Amino acid sequence: MTALLEVKNLKTYFFVDKKCIRAVDGVDLFIKKGETVALVGESGSGKSITALSIMKLIPNPPGKIVEGQMIFNDVDLLPLPEKEMYHIRGNEISMIFQEPMTSLNPVLTIGEQIIDVLMYHKKLSKKGASRKAVELLKMVGFPRAREMVNEYPHSLSGGMRQRVMIAMAMSCDPKLLIADEPTATLDVTIQAQILDMMKELNKKFQTAILLITHDFGVVSEVADKVLIMYCGQIVEESPVDSLFHEPLHPYTIGLLNSIPVMDDDTGKLIPIPGNVPLPEHLPKGCRFAGRCPHAFDRCLTDSPDLKKIGTARSVRCFLYDVKGERDVENTG
Repeated sequence: MTALLEVKNLKTYFFVDKKCIRAVDGVDLFIKKGETVALVGESGSGKSITALSIMKLIPNPPGKIVEGQMIFNDVDLLPLPEKEMYHIRGNEISMIFQEPMTSLNPVLTIGEQIIDVLMYHKKLSKKGASRKAVELLKMVGFPRAREMVNEYPHSLSGGMRQRVMIAMAMSCDPKLLIADEPTATLDVTIQAQILDMMKELNKKFQTAILLITHDFGVVSEVADKVLIMYCGQIVEESPVDSLFHEPLHPYTIGLLNSIPVMDDDTGKLIPIPGNVPLPEHLPKGCRFAGRCPHAFDRCLTDSPDLKKIGTARSVRCFLYDVKGERDVENTG
C-alpha cells in the first residue's frame, strides 16, 4: 500500500558548544492511510525530535535537519518553504503535545482558539466556525459543548484540556495526527477515555496516527505497528501482536521484561543494566552493546544495519543473520 508518510534516513543534529548531538540519526518510517504507528523508547531516545522534525519545528539554531527525506502525500516536506509548510501544519498534519497547557493560550477562551484555527485553515465565517467548534467539542465527549466554548483553559481539568487539544487537532480533518505522549499526565481512567476517543476518530475518519509513547499498555490498546527507538535510531519494527509475542532486539526484550506483572507476588522488576549513552558520546559499534547481555566482539566495533526479518519485521542486531534467523553461535 502507498505510504501517506515515508521518512527516509532522517538525521536531525544539534550543534551546542562545538559538539554535535545526533538526536535523530538515520530514521526510516512508513505510515499508511488509517494506520496507527507507535514510536516507543526511553526518554531521550529521539522520539519527540523525530515528530518535531516531521513538523519542521526544530529550532535552528541549535538544531538542524542535516539529511533525509520526509515524503508526505508524494511531496517531500524538507525543501518546502515555510509558507507552504505553515499551510500543511494543522491542515493536513496535526500534532497533540504532551502538556496541553503549554499549547493552549491562557487568555483566550476554548471556543476562540478553535474558531481561529477553523477561520484560518478552513476559511469558514465566524458564524460557521462557531457552529463547527461546538460540533467538535461534542465529538470529543463534552455534553455541555455550547457552554464549554466560553471556558478558559485554566478552568478545565487535564483530561478536558487534552480533549480540547484533540478537537483542535481534528478540526481541519488532518490526514495524519502526531500524538506526543497524549496521556502521560492523565490518570488511568481519563487515559482510557482519551485512547478510546483516538481509536474512534481513527476508525471514523481514517486518520493515520503516529503515537509517541514509552507505555506498552498504550501501545497494545491502539497501535497496528510498533517502532522501537534507541539512541536516535530505530532498532526494531514489528506488527504489534508479533512484538509482544516474540520481541527480537535485546533492548525490546529488556523493555518488556521491565514492565510490572500483575500476578507476580515478588514485586521485582528486571531493569536494563547500565545507562543510555550520552548523545554527544555515542559508542563506536552498536549503541546498545554496553547494556546488552548478548554482545560479542563485533558489536563493539561495527554498527548494525536495520535488517528485514520476513515480510513485516526489521531488527538492528548482529544476532540475526542475513536470512533473519537467530545466530545461535553468537547468543552466548
